[in-house]
Amino acid sequence: LRCVMCYTDCFNRPDNIRDELPTHDILRILDELADAGCVELCLTGGEPLSRSDFFDIYEHAKAKGFLITVFTNGTLVTEEIADRFASLPPHRIEISLHGLTERTFEEVTQGKGSHQRCMSAIRLLLDRKLPVLLKTTAMTVNKDEILSIKRYVDGLGSVGYKLGEEMRPTLDGSDAPGRFGLSQTELLELNRQDSALWDEACAKDALEGTLTCQSGKRTFHIDAYGQIQLCSGNRRQGYDLRRGSFKEGFYDHLPTFPCPAKAGPHATLIQPSVSHA
Repeated sequence: LRCVMCYTDCFNRPDNIRDELPTHDILRILDELADAGCVELCLTGGEPLSRSDFFDIYEHAKAKGFLITVFTNGTLVTEEIADRFASLPPHRIEISLHGLTERTFEEVTQGKGSHQRCMSAIRLLLDRKLPVLLKTTAMTVNKDEILSIKRYVDGLGSVGYKLGEEMRPTLDGSDAPGRFGLSQTELLELNRQDSALWDEACAKDALEGTLTCQSGKRTFHIDAYGQIQLCSGNRRQGYDLRRGSFKEGFYDHLPTFPCPAKAGPHATLIQPSVSHA
């Protein structure tokens, strides 16, 4: 897909895809993460199911005992794939549902037929009683359907829902996704119309400024090319896991990487303890 707000789509090119880690390097890195004591693992993209070796990676991670979350757009989920997930259930599967109608959904994804395939994936996974969370990014192109999406999810029983509001610049530095963002007034009005969304927004505001960022201490990001970085939103600097070990990257290099959010006169460098991926 070519989602209009996607910050990684600029890397969706043949030269970048050819440079992605091969299977054997990913399996080795997973072994190193497990040996270091990592517990939680999120497999994301782009679209992780577009890799032909996805289940080689997923099943290896399951065998290592990781608590796995999979981020997907759902469009590649077939009966066979749903059955494979059911045979080795993840902790959670999160699917992006950016529109309830085909018109709005595909205005976001720019992929013909993507709405039908995504809705089919939701049914296939729920039929197998897999843990699913649906999520929407609030944008100008879908703002009139968000409450309808929320009501649809509420009618699915145990399915969770998450509303995202952040528009990230693309990885090549463009702020193009920002043109789809809603104003704070629009977001406030939207959240006020649903009690659960309003409670979540209020809780988020109450915690603003009180939480300590755990990137580089308890959490980290590894991109498709083997670079370990502070987080998916901060890829300014990386350590190449194709040439060095995870422990070297995490303990010796990651704490030294720059982060504007942590800069300031009272910033301190804390030696991390490994617990999450």
